[in-house]
Amino acid sequence: MNSTLALIINIPTLFLLYILTYFTQALSGKRQFYGISLNSDYFNKDEFKNLDKKYKLFTTIGFIISLILELASIYIFKAYVTSSILPMLAFCLYNFFVYINIHNKVRSLKSELSLNISDLDLEKTKVILDTEFIQEKNKIVKRYSLLHLIPLIVITIVGVYALANYNSIPDVIPTHWGASGNADAFADKSFIKILAIVGMMIGLGVVIYISSISSLKTRAKLSINSIDNSKKAHLHYLNMFGFTFLILNIGCEVLFIDILIATMNASCVNPLILWPTTIIIILTSIYQMYLYYKSPNKSKNAVYSIDDDDSLWIFGCIYNNPDDPSLFVNKRFGAGWTVNIGTIKGKIFFILPFIIVLFSLALI
Repeated sequence: MNSTLALIINIPTLFLLYILTYFTQALSGKRQFYGISLNSDYFNKDEFKNLDKKYKLFTTIGFIISLILELASIYIFKAYVTSSILPMLAFCLYNFFVYINIHNKVRSLKSELSLNISDLDLEKTKVILDTEFIQEKNKIVKRYSLLHLIPLIVITIVGVYALANYNSIPDVIPTHWGASGNADAFADKSFIKILAIVGMMIGLGVVIYISSISSLKTRAKLSINSIDNSKKAHLHYLNMFGFTFLILNIGCEVLFIDILIATMNASCVNPLILWPTTIIIILTSIYQMYLYYKSPNKSKNAVYSIDDDDSLWIFGCIYNNPDDPSLFVNKRFGAGWTVNIGTIKGKIFFILPFIIVLFSLALI
């Protein structure tokens, strides 16, 4: 990698990260404000607006510092690999602490204002149980559960094939590829290394599968104003989420297979697969964020549910409820879903990706 390539790749990536963090609250819907349940009628109240402006100001300052660090890494220290990691990691850590600070201030402000404002919190509506809707939802989840198995089975077959043909793999294998697809780091072949690569790809495939299906299973919050329209909207968005998850799943498995083939042949990663697949994954992720933003679950009129309780969240971003069997729930701050670490399976799934990656890297 040279300075020009590092600049072309890293600066837009850092800027995209900045844009996403800057507008995170806007993507969070109309039920929570910086991780705190709040009647959206008060989002524009001066006290809350000032905290929103403060978050955006400090986020912008962090971006400028990270940008300077990025340029210094590229042009002064010539640390091209470091420039791809350190500035973005520093920005994410910095922004997390900025969020925690604003979150705590929103919590305190809500507590203070609630003494004089009775409707500051979300309305605790009755739970709506519709068996017909639940049956339709289960059909969609079941259909995508089967479809999502296909790419997982394919990557497993390719992985087993790679292990079975270990003896035909060259003695020196690539371990890293640049943006052009050319290998730029190599290591001596060993069965443990190949097993680690295959294990990481299949393991991450399993994580992607469970994450996708568990996200589809999250509770639906029907609107208290129009039940029938709300049911139709929920089923529509559930189908769209299932489809976008499938595209992301296939895209990730295609990249995994491309890398595995390049490893087996000690060759380049095919750029005609690498770049189009990466672009499709990025565009699909952006579209999925849009779907999440428009999701009925995040609307003001959605029914109140147990995960709307502030006391069950750590910093408004970590859900901890042992009494909720859900593996995944909707995020409070940002787009997407988060794990319920209050259950044993939630704790396991929370640390599983880290274990898979770290264990595989240790073997490689």
